[in-house]
Amino acid sequence: MPLNEADTRAKLIDPALRVRGWTEDLVFREQTAGSIVLDGRRARRLAGRMDYLLRVRVNPGTQPVPLALIEAKAETRPPGHGMEQARNYARRFNVPFVFSSNGHQFVFYDSTTGLTSDAAPIADFPEPEQLRLKWQAATRVNLASPAARALLTPYRGGEGTRRYYQDAAIRAVFEKVARGEKRALLTLATGAGKTFIAANMLRRLFDAGMARRALFVCDRDELRT
Repeated sequence: MPLNEADTRAKLIDPALRVRGWTEDLVFREQTAGSIVLDGRRARRLAGRMDYLLRVRVNPGTQPVPLALIEAKAETRPPGHGMEQARNYARRFNVPFVFSSNGHQFVFYDSTTGLTSDAAPIADFPEPEQLRLKWQAATRVNLASPAARALLTPYRGGEGTRRYYQDAAIRAVFEKVARGEKRALLTLATGAGKTFIAANMLRRLFDAGMARRALFVCDRDELRT
């Protein structure tokens, strides 16, 4: 009997990732909120779930840095069947690379070039160091550079202290810092946790030794408090 999507992940993709060096601490699985779609005067939320977020840990104890997403499909589907869905998730997670796989083959998409690869055997899936080097070339961020220290500084309180889009926003700023850019502007919806993002971003900059003072400009006393 052909494997469904859940079995494809458990019996084909998970073992293949382990063989290629993707240990559990580098593979992150998370339920994500779907997109909001306006339908006339009504708003409805689409279902959404990211299968795998692949990360790399530069040194023991440092914060893992997300590199790519994998969208898994049942083994009877073409390997690129989930690519469009995964590309939408990648924008939310602020990662440049997307993989789609049916457990036997995979297809790779690079958002920095707009190119999609031909199908390749899952046994040839990139190892963590290979994907890290490709990510560094695509983002122009050297994770071994002192300018990237904030990206590697752990969150106070561990992984559960932030939501995926908050982490994506913080990393977007830190990537600019690592490239030597002096300015960054984040625009987020009401309720997205802008104060939380600012506080965690500054905390990690301070912990990394990359900031000494910060100025908050507030339009009312409640925010300042």
